[in-house]
Amino acid sequence: MKIELQYRGQKFAIYAIVVNDGSCPAIEFLEQLKRNDIASHKSIVSIYRRHAECGPILNIRKSRRIEGHDKLLEFKSKQGARLIYFYLPDGKTVITHGFKKGAPAEEEYDKAEKMRAEYLKEVKNG
Repeated sequence: MKIELQYRGQKFAIYAIVVNDGSCPAIEFLEQLKRNDIASHKSIVSIYRRHAECGPILNIRKSRRIEGHDKLLEFKSKQGARLIYFYLPDGKTVITHGFKKGAPAEEEYDKAEKMRAEYLKEVKNG
């Protein structure tokens, strides 16, 4: 598992997790949104770029900590798209994957938690 740079702003660099099979769930989600829900795509990309340029977004309707998963946060579009992320040192924000409102959110949060833990374990073990 590795991370790939997606966008570099003045405050944060946005990375996406690439899983061991070479797929990138966050980018695949964004591409699906771009094809099927252009408003959601524009909204969520605008939010994460503003985060990268200006720093953490304080409006909880656009970004918030996930209750019960204290290391995870999510970017939220008003159309219902969600993009889960966490922080690494040195100004890195890492997006794990996305989902649409209505999906079993707790399962999605658990999935992101596992991705984060696996990534950190692999980095630690070299």
